[in-house]
Amino acid sequence: MKKWKIGIYRRRSFDENCEGESNSVANQQKLIDDYLLDKDDIIVYKSYVDDGYTGTDFNRPGYKQMLNDIKKQKINGVIVKDLSRLGRNYIEVGNFIDEIIPKYNLRFISVNDNVDSFKNPNIMDSLEIPFKNLMNECYSKDSSQKMRTSLKASKNSGNFIGKIAPYGYLKDPEDSHKLIIDEDAAKNVKRIFTLALKGKSKQEIIEELTTNHILTPSMYLKEKFDIKLSNISRKWNTKMLDTILKNKTYIGSLVQCKRTRISHKVHNLVRVAEDEWIISKDRHKAIIKESIFNQVQDILYNRNVRVNKEGKFYKYTGFLKCSECGANLYRKTKMKHGKQKVYYYCGTYYNTKQCNKHYIQEKELDEIILEILNQHIEMVCDVCNKIEDTISISRVEYNSKLKEIRMNEIEKELENYQTLLNELIKDYRCDFISQDDYENFKQKYLYEINKLNLEKENLKINKINSYNLDWLNQFKKLGKIDTINRNIVDSFIKEILVNNEKGVDITFRYRDEYEFVERYLKSQNNMI
Repeated sequence: MKKWKIGIYRRRSFDENCEGESNSVANQQKLIDDYLLDKDDIIVYKSYVDDGYTGTDFNRPGYKQMLNDIKKQKINGVIVKDLSRLGRNYIEVGNFIDEIIPKYNLRFISVNDNVDSFKNPNIMDSLEIPFKNLMNECYSKDSSQKMRTSLKASKNSGNFIGKIAPYGYLKDPEDSHKLIIDEDAAKNVKRIFTLALKGKSKQEIIEELTTNHILTPSMYLKEKFDIKLSNISRKWNTKMLDTILKNKTYIGSLVQCKRTRISHKVHNLVRVAEDEWIISKDRHKAIIKESIFNQVQDILYNRNVRVNKEGKFYKYTGFLKCSECGANLYRKTKMKHGKQKVYYYCGTYYNTKQCNKHYIQEKELDEIILEILNQHIEMVCDVCNKIEDTISISRVEYNSKLKEIRMNEIEKELENYQTLLNELIKDYRCDFISQDDYENFKQKYLYEINKLNLEKENLKINKINSYNLDWLNQFKKLGKIDTINRNIVDSFIKEILVNNEKGVDITFRYRDEYEFVERYLKSQNNMI
């Protein structure tokens, strides 16, 4: 009687935890042991295990070791609980059955599928096995899609989805979808931003961190929490600094979906376009003030961001942008008739000539901005007087009324998106749109609905702070201005767009707050 040296192969993926013990590696072993009890012609050589590995990817250590032992003829048979344990990739499983098994004259047993290539060799050529492999792959694809949809919906709702919190934060022990500040690491984050704010280069920041024996993020996790990462960097580098200095998590925003897997089969991560990132604002306590964060972005990453000889920013640094391509305007000085004059050009045009000049002289810009800003101040002060007359009784009343107005707006917006969603479902059922378009639009509508519902809940529990009126006093104190300086630009302006005809479009700070006030006054029949 021929003796078979069998390798037992067991696998379970992380997403099968929800299925209980039916697919646990321990259960698979028990089922196979029971099957082999009366099989005198089989000797178990070794058990190969991949616990926590998806079946669509065949780059698994246990499987690769088993394949190596097959090629070295250490085993001449393989036994699995069922075909899905071998894998859920139709092509790869088919390759194992059609090429590996006959090439090495293997005996292949799948217990639950009642497959034994030695006792019933004809079954290996039947349609049953390819059909089961195809169904296993379809199951994996469907599970992957459901998991992705579920995770994306959770992220859209502002939940943190990740194994490890960003450096400077910890998962809240009471709610793993929320972040709390890790005070020890947060000190280092603040230190890094402070050094950047002082004008230190990345290399100088690295040198200071190294000199003061500050652990890198991965070393910190290993030393403090005994978290074992695949890649641990002992030395600070510019990539680490960029990860910290560009991370909006530190201003209280939750930024997710920056990378995604290519498909349920190909697990390589690819970058996602920035406009497709899921960003939820004010989800946790900030470590860095937003104004400081923005200044650091200007200093280190924006083009044409320079400080003058006194170590201060030029008046428009970080604020001027091309209205056409969005690039920062390039500051350039020229001597004309014995006087130094300042000009601005589109950064894209200056570097590649692939945009228009958007050229404007600083003196012209000062005059235009001065006029627009004074008009805006006058308008805001007028609103300030009206609002003070209207809410002289109580600010609480003002807050209450504004919340009521916004709540009504939210209800209308929710109704609108729900109607769009219902119409979308009808169009899909009638084959008016493709499945891809249906999924894309459905995700967009659900995202907006979730966002509105979240705002609605925050309104109910008084989490919205957009109704305080302190910003109005800043404009009142300013009054009419005669000259433009850096402090005024930084305090009252968010962005200045310049077009090719020297037209200037200014986005002012407190725009949302101003719109709230407008709505309130209109609701009181006091139209602006």
